[in-house]
Amino acid sequence: MDASETCFGFGIEAEYLIVDEQSKPLFHDDFNFEDFRDFIDAIPVSDFSKDGLNVKPLHRSASPYLVEGYYLTDSDMKPLQMLVKGLEVRTPLVSTIDAAVMNLSLLTERAQTYFGNRYQQQLCAISHHPTESNFYAAPNYKRHDYWQWALTAMTTFGPDVNISVPADLVDEIDQVALNERINFYMPAVIALTFSSPLFESQLWESEGVVGKSIRTFKRSEWAPLYYIHTEPTLRFEFKGFEMPQDLADYHAFFLIGLSLLLDNQLVEKRTDAERLTVLKELAIYGIAGRLDTNIYRQQAADLLESAERTAVRFGFNYSCLQPLWARLEELTCPSDLIIQHFNESHSIEKTMEFLKVKTLQSAIGAKSLTAPALALV
Repeated sequence: MDASETCFGFGIEAEYLIVDEQSKPLFHDDFNFEDFRDFIDAIPVSDFSKDGLNVKPLHRSASPYLVEGYYLTDSDMKPLQMLVKGLEVRTPLVSTIDAAVMNLSLLTERAQTYFGNRYQQQLCAISHHPTESNFYAAPNYKRHDYWQWALTAMTTFGPDVNISVPADLVDEIDQVALNERINFYMPAVIALTFSSPLFESQLWESEGVVGKSIRTFKRSEWAPLYYIHTEPTLRFEFKGFEMPQDLADYHAFFLIGLSLLLDNQLVEKRTDAERLTVLKELAIYGIAGRLDTNIYRQQAADLLESAERTAVRFGFNYSCLQPLWARLEELTCPSDLIIQHFNESHSIEKTMEFLKVKTLQSAIGAKSLTAPALALV
């Protein structure tokens, strides 16, 4: 069998909020698009592969760094300009999970250094803008739902986890069953990743409680949990997770995605409408749910067990799942720590200090990686 038929493909796209030297969260009024684009396009990346990276509108070349924001378009919906919300870091296509996470670590740390040296700005990992909310701009898609998704995405931040599977495994994936399976199992595990409890400079409240995820509450109305790309090759993009403070979580996200694709022991189903209802409840109440039952906990446990089975099947290390198991046992998520920091400081800026991207390599087990696994040229 050809080697290309036996390889998985892994890639990450991560969106970062940017704060100034006083840790004030920045938004589109704080950026000049052309200056921002030219600055990030000039960050040197010649030591990285460009495998899987395309040229995005308004950029001049394929790069791991992209301006993230809202396209302003002409009457034919051709992008003319962009309102900036932050920075996207995307990794080259690689054949191992370790290499994908290591590349994200190296690229994020490099961007952090350049932003710090040039502007005294830093990157933060949070899943909803803590001070901006009701963004509105002229339609940039002909489809109303895509436009609403774009408006919502302007104030949200999240990772996209991309997986392509070997040709000999593609037939195992029933795409109709996959949608129903993801609807059922994925929301409960997403609840273990929630990291967006701040809204309009305060803690987000709904139904009389402090909610766990304004991002998931808002985006679930318009945005899917996953997307299937067919060009240039078949690729599955998992979009529901929230931005992790610890890059080690990406290892777990990949295993969860693989299990949803390839573990046919996951047989429960849920409709799109039911998934929306569940996500909105989880966004407010977290993994315990409204009535503190075991329903969502069991669904999360079933998916984490599936991820372990899948890891064993393909020879991956599944120790990366332990933090998610711990959150499930304790019924917690990263939002709880953000809430704690805000309650102690009563300050968005001080909370942003906690959320600034730290030195990353120690957090992802870099010592276990070998140079040949990286996508460096």
